[in-house]
Order: sequence, then structure tokens, then C-alpha cells
Amino acid sequence: MNKTIQKRIFTIIKYTIILVFAFVMLYPLLWIIGASFNEGANESFFFWPTHFTWIGWQEALTAPGWGSARGYSLLRAVWNTMQYVLPHVIFGTVSTLLTAYVLTRMHFKGKKLVFALVIGTLLMPNTIFRIPMYAFWTSPSVATIWENSSLPFMPFLPLWAGSVFAVNSFSIFMFIQFFRTIPRDLDEAAYMDGANKMQVLWYVLMPVLKPIVITVALLLFIAEFNDYQGPLIYITNAELFPLAKVLPLLGLDSTNTYAHVYARSIVLVSILIIVFFVAQKYFVGNNADSAIKG
Repeated sequence: MNKTIQKRIFTIIKYTIILVFAFVMLYPLLWIIGASFNEGANESFFFWPTHFTWIGWQEALTAPGWGSARGYSLLRAVWNTMQYVLPHVIFGTVSTLLTAYVLTRMHFKGKKLVFALVIGTLLMPNTIFRIPMYAFWTSPSVATIWENSSLPFMPFLPLWAGSVFAVNSFSIFMFIQFFRTIPRDLDEAAYMDGANKMQVLWYVLMPVLKPIVITVALLLFIAEFNDYQGPLIYITNAELFPLAKVLPLLGLDSTNTYAHVYARSIVLVSILIIVFFVAQKYFVGNNADSAIKG
């Protein structure tokens, strides 16, 4: 057997194993998709529907209302979700990037202490901050700012305001570790050409930082999109319910079937899948070395 045949056999075996593992990993999603077209509960392990129906997808973007005759739109729930997810991602990414830039590229007294505090908060569970933050946001002087506001994004202020102040220590840590892989030669060359610190960050380092910026933004998006506890605590108006609160309320009743539940769940998951694949092309390695050579 020559080397060409051996190479082809090895390639076939390799891709067969990859396809088998990919199918196993994706099978739960395939089963849910099949169940969304099935009339009644799908009791079979096989994902193909036994009693085909379109009813779940025909009403996937609408839902019966609770205390409301006109019902509820999942598109409205998506918009409500985006009203706190998008500010959280934008402000969270920018603020943590600037914090990491200061901690890695600037010198000041107490720098090591600040870094130790960042690492310390990284080890603390987010749950312990819920009670003091709830007491702050529900105090009469603060609650009047956001509870009755008719402006976009403002009714969800408690869910995204903290991101303005770089509260996500894990994102800061990720940026710090990535900054440390970028040689300071890039900064020094820019300073010699007369650039200031913000120009160095924007024009010199940002092209190199693009992969980690996209990664941090995606992680913030997924975490905030899937957050259930925050909306549960602060959002009490049914008109403002996000997807995280709407979907658990759509259990089985006289108007909701298994097909409805699965179809609406796929709508929720598909948003994350689309965002991930759009950002996937930016998940590349650090190109700082090529920037120096150029």
C-alpha cells in the first residue's frame, strides 16, 4: 500500500470521526427542531416528527397574554432584551478595555493594588452583589429615574448601568492577558511619531486587539442574554418582559403545545447562534508579530 492510499484512508477515518462526534453534539438541537414540528409530545429518541404539524412555527412569534387580551409578541420580547443587552455589551467592552489599557500600559502608584482588587473581585460570585445593588436601585431617590421612564433603554437601567464602570473583572483580566502578548515596540514607535496614548490605543493597538474585543463582546452578549435573575428582580411590567422572562411563562396550557414551546425556544437559541457565527471570523490568533514586521 503506497503512501497516497494510506493518506486517503487516514483522511477518511479522520473526517468520519469528526462527523460522528459533530452529529452526537448536535443531536439534541436536531431533536428539538424535529419536536417543534411534531403534534403532541415526541416520546421517541428519533428526531424525525411522527405527526407533522406547522402550528408551532405558525405561532412561534406570538404568545397568549397573561392578563392581556391581545397577547404578547416575541419580537417585542426580543426588543426588550436588546434594550439592556446592547448597552451592556457596548459599555462593558469599552470600559473594561480602557481599564486593562491603563493597568498594562501606564505607570502610577497603587497599580499592583488595583490589579489585586480586580483579581479579588474575579473570585467573588456575582450573587453576593445582588442585595446591595437591589437596595440601591429600588431606593426612592434612584427608582424614580428609571422605573417610570418612557425613554428607550432607561427602564432597564439597573441591568446595564454597571457596565459603564467596568464591573466585569473577567473581561478586564482577559484584556490584560492579551495586552501582555503585544510587544511595547508598537507603542514606542507610535510615541516617536508624535502619537498620544489614546491615538496609540485606537490606531496602533486596536487592529491587533480586534480578536479579543470581539471575544469579550460575544461573551458579554451571551451572559447578559441568558441572564434570568436580573430581569426577574427588576422588570415587573409585563410590557417590558424580555425573552428570559417570557419563555418560562409559556408553559403547556390550553393554547400552548409542545410544538409551540420548542419553536419559541429555537427562536431564542437562533439569536445566539447567528451572533456567534457572525463573530466567528474574528476568532483568530494574535497578529502582533506580523504588525511589527510590517
